[in-house]
Amino acid sequence: MQRVVGVDGYRSGWIAVELHVEHTHLLTVTARHASHVSHLLYDYADAAAIAVDMPIGLWDDGRARARPCDTIARNILGLRASTIFSPPTRAMLSASSYESLRGAGLSIQAFHLIPSIRQLDELLTPAMQERIWESHPELSFTAITGTPICASKHTRKGSMQRIAALSHAFGLSPAAMETLVDDLRRMLHMPTAATRDIIDAFALAWSAWRSVRGCAEVCTGEPATDSRGLFMAIRY
Repeated sequence: MQRVVGVDGYRSGWIAVELHVEHTHLLTVTARHASHVSHLLYDYADAAAIAVDMPIGLWDDGRARARPCDTIARNILGLRASTIFSPPTRAMLSASSYESLRGAGLSIQAFHLIPSIRQLDELLTPAMQERIWESHPELSFTAITGTPICASKHTRKGSMQRIAALSHAFGLSPAAMETLVDDLRRMLHMPTAATRDIIDAFALAWSAWRSVRGCAEVCTGEPATDSRGLFMAIRY
């Protein structure tokens, strides 16, 4: 039995979906929320793989700009390329206001994720990346369906398309998968707005399971590592 985890970082914290899978059968699914990623990494210390939707491996300084792995991922996603944002540089992680970074190529959305990116950057080492690595849910869904899902996850249509993709990946009916996502939301005691984050974390967990089976694909390039030796790669 494999224990794998998908972790979706967002402005207020982290949502993790944990899967217990045996062969191709989904045995159990649980979810939890944490304000700091270290809590999740501690709780899932024995997981076979943890896929995290947050940049890992950064440029040291200069303008915010795409890493080689970001460019490759954008090419794969086509019309959904905008979901891959240019991460802040390591020098930007100490910024306390967006005004200090205005004109440096960083989007306001990416700025709001700086606390989460900083948490990971302070914790991870190259050795830890054998088990904990960057992923992206839109790449996960592309791998499941064979083509990017063009409808936004913020719409009902987009949510249902992603639920249908997950149901296909795990051999469940769309109705059963929708019920499972609702059960996870109630488990987290969080509002309906968190549903899309649960769906994303579920897709990331699928990618973690895929990696454990040796089937994952990886976006990388040159340089493949940053100055600290962290891999700049998106595995899905």
